Amino acid sequence: MLKSLPVLMYHYISSWPNSIAVDPEVFESHLTAMTEAGYRGISLDSAVAYLRDGKPLPKKSVLITFDDGFLDNYVTAWPLLRQHGHKGTIFAVTNKIGHDEHPRPTLSDVWDGYINYEQLPPVNKPFRTNQEGLRIRTDMFFSWKEARAMEADGTMSIAGHTHFHRSVFKSSSFSSLYAPGVRKRTFDRIDEKVIYGLPRFEDGPSMQHRAFRPSDALYEFIEKEVPQDKHEAHEYFRDEKRKRKLLEQLKTLPESQLGRYESQNEFEERVYEELRTSHRVLEQELGRPANVLAWPWGASCEASVRIAEEIGFSVLFTTKVGPNPPSVTANHAHRFKVRNKSAAWLKSRLRMYSNTWVAKAYGMIHNK
Repeated sequence: MLKSLPVLMYHYISSWPNSIAVDPEVFESHLTAMTEAGYRGISLDSAVAYLRDGKPLPKKSVLITFDDGFLDNYVTAWPLLRQHGHKGTIFAVTNKIGHDEHPRPTLSDVWDGYINYEQLPPVNKPFRTNQEGLRIRTDMFFSWKEARAMEADGTMSIAGHTHFHRSVFKSSSFSSLYAPGVRKRTFDRIDEKVIYGLPRFEDGPSMQHRAFRPSDALYEFIEKEVPQDKHEAHEYFRDEKRKRKLLEQLKTLPESQLGRYESQNEFEERVYEELRTSHRVLEQELGRPANVLAWPWGASCEASVRIAEEIGFSVLFTTKVGPNPPSVTANHAHRFKVRNKSAAWLKSRLRMYSNTWVAKAYGMIHNK
């Protein structure tokens, strides 16, 4: 019987170089190595029965997960998992999942000779260049029809990852201002109105922090001072002296003029609305109960955990590493980030997280 369930955390399965991307060839080597070593990627239902209810699992069971809902999970990961006999789970940001009526081709269509590899969706190119020569993010996500197709053949399960995957301003501290620029991350949105010239307040995960809300007076002052047309704002911020003067002027304002913190009740209402929306959309689109959630960035708090459980999410996944014994970690299941490294590296991690005591010791060190 399995004593600790290793839970793998992937994001992109893409040749695009990124800290959270694993190249498709590396991903396939991981699947091959797991099969050859006797490991088996299990269904989400089996993992829930083990984590929540203590139902035994065979030795060398693993849960393979993917965060966010990127299209490459459908185009590339799904066919590879199916080919190698593993199952997987995608934690999808429900606001990002589209309603396209026509499923896009996958790697299976290439193998079957229906299309050439070059005809697949451009999942390895998350940027395009705009008229100004700046890189613009164009991340692609799968659709609900594609999600249902992945679930229908039993290979993939779709679970919750909140509705928006946003941050909030978590304090009144700042050292710079918002200016026109290039988006470096997909999920860099603040759950707030952001305008050019607004202080770049310290931010954090929306499910973990009470939000600091900028005041109407602050917005009014900035909009009078800083042009909100992108090109005009770009010219404004090229003047270092003017930019520095505005920053220093804003830093002299007391916190009460900058904004206010939302109350605990407001925080809990916001969390409830987002989690309830995610839960409702999952059940509506998939036609089955939704009971699993992975926190964006692994970040939650006592109140958000309680709210998630009240809504119906009975198993909650983090990004912290550690063991997963049966019926112990249902509300804080551990996962480890899979890197774009060799199959030997992955197998060493699977051995580590299959051992309760070794995983616990490593978690105590790594999670500090």
